Amino acid sequence: MGDKKRCLLIGLAILITVLLIGSKVYMDKQQEAKVRQEEMIEVVKSEEAKKMFEEGLKNLDSKALTSEGVIQNYKIDYGSIEQNPMGGIKGKIVVNKNDKLVVLLTLIKKMKKTLMDL
Repeated sequence: MGDKKRCLLIGLAILITVLLIGSKVYMDKQQEAKVRQEEMIEVVKSEEAKKMFEEGLKNLDSKALTSEGVIQNYKIDYGSIEQNPMGGIKGKIVVNKNDKLVVLLTLIKKMKKTLMDL
C-alpha cells in the first residue's frame, strides 16, 4: 500500500509542476503579446506615421483633409492594429467618422529605421 501511495503522490506532484510551468509560459506569452501590441500602437500614433497616413489619404483625394476634399477627417482604428505576417504593422483608418469607409494601412520599417507606408 505504501508504494502505491508514493507513486500517486509523485504523479500528482509531477502533474502540478507541469500545470504550474504551463500556466507560467502561457502568462508570459500573453504579457509579451500585450507589450508588442502597445509598441505597435505607439508606432502608429507617432508623428512620422501620421504624416504617412495623411500623405496616403492625399494620394486617394488630392484635396483630402481640406474643406474641398471628399476625405474630411480620419481616425485610426486602434483595435484593428496587428502585426502583418509579412512584416510591419497593419490596421484600418476610418474616414469621415463612417465605419463603412475604411482605408487599410500597412507600415513597414526601411533599412534606415524610418517608416514606409504601402
